[in-house]
Amino acid sequence: MMTTRDKQILDFLDEYKIASTSTIATLFFPSRIAAYKRLQILSKSHLVKRMRDSVNNEYLYFKKMPKQLKHSLLVTDFYRELHKYTEVLNFKIEPLLGDIRPDAIFGYKHRGKTNIGLLEVEISNKGFNYAKYERFYNAELYKQFLPIMPIVFVVGNNIKLPMDSRVNYRVLKTDLLNMKGVL
Repeated sequence: MMTTRDKQILDFLDEYKIASTSTIATLFFPSRIAAYKRLQILSKSHLVKRMRDSVNNEYLYFKKMPKQLKHSLLVTDFYRELHKYTEVLNFKIEPLLGDIRPDAIFGYKHRGKTNIGLLEVEISNKGFNYAKYERFYNAELYKQFLPIMPIVFVVGNNIKLPMDSRVNYRVLKTDLLNMKGVL
């Protein structure tokens, strides 16, 4: 029998594409064991698919395998970590803001202050394209969509940022262990 929480999990996977057991447990269950048992039922019922992550030996759940598996997983992991340290007010995947499309835009409340953030996951060899955010800020293009220029959270290793930027960047390693410190 499908529960309300099952529907929420399926909706979450529709939007975010993929999530680990620990992410789903953090967001939807009181314990990891409860999550694992229910996810096993959803998997056996063919409502979700799962595969074992070879890095941490954790199950990954999805409805359709995302084209960029690691990228999509990092977006979902970022969302989970953001939930641990802030009140997430909104989180939208891949919004179109003029000529830029960040991986996500989100509102969050941290230490009593409401903030807007943009997420960029950069794990390709191309490097982070900070020029599009510099242009977005300097030409005040953000004012068409938002009251203020958001903080740009960049997830990736070896991220090189411009020295003289007025854009507020926050860099996180792909393990996201420094989330609390960059908020």
